[in-house]
Amino acid sequence: METRALLKLALVIALVSIFIIAILADRLEPPTRKIETINEKNLDEWVKIQGRVTQQKEYETLKIITVNDGMASIDCILPKEFNILNLENNNVEILGKVIDYKGNFEIKVAKIKILKIQK
Repeated sequence: METRALLKLALVIALVSIFIIAILADRLEPPTRKIETINEKNLDEWVKIQGRVTQQKEYETLKIITVNDGMASIDCILPKEFNILNLENNNVEILGKVIDYKGNFEIKVAKIKILKIQK
């Protein structure tokens, strides 16, 4: 009987732990960083940046925006699912993964937040 109780307790603890990890993983984000600090060591890492969208190019399956934080700029790739019309001249916060495209660092956007809308 004692073994059965221990197994139940272990199962409950494992399930609660998985639930807590799932909640925390969804809410934890990296700190905001300067674009100029992004380098080859950050490839495939999650980063968060803030800056102004200085350029926007639309293609059939994606949108490329250039974000400048006053010191440097980086291209950010947005899939069409984001369905955001015009971001140019808006201040944004971007969470995404650093990728290398033809020798240039870019951010594959997972989350974008418009901080200040310019008219």
